Amino acid sequence: MATYSAQTDKSALALLGRRMVAFRIRCNWTQAQLAEQAGVSKGTVEHIERGDSVQVLNLIKILRVYGMLDAFLAIFPDDSPSPMQILRMGEVKARKRVRNPRGTNAPRNTGATNVNANSIAENSAEYVAGGAAPNAKGKTSAAKTKRKTPWVWGEDK
Repeated sequence: MATYSAQTDKSALALLGRRMVAFRIRCNWTQAQLAEQAGVSKGTVEHIERGDSVQVLNLIKILRVYGMLDAFLAIFPDDSPSPMQILRMGEVKARKRVRNPRGTNAPRNTGATNVNANSIAENSAEYVAGGAAPNAKGKTSAAKTKRKTPWVWGEDK
């Protein structure tokens, strides 16, 4: 849906031309000097200042000399992602569910050490209660502190 302003196209061009004349005079340039610096003809500068229609390329050349090209290009914002958005896009990874293979009762890998009840029972004879105590020389003797009987669940309560 188009929106209309009270200003016509011709009046907008005339206003732009008057403002460009005022800026050129403030810079103490003649039309010929501006045309030479911009690489356009003096007639093109006259057309713009009169409010006539000119090619966009010639307008861009004159705006570059005025130092106003960045302001002109800022009319339409850049919609590309910012550097922070690019970094965040790289961090987002698809989550995967960890599942057991069908038909097996293998324990799921939770990222921790893979310990199950059978491995605890097999290693229970080597359980050291309270850790190894240091001997007179400051060294620990694990052989002296090993339990003789297997460890049982609930024994420490």
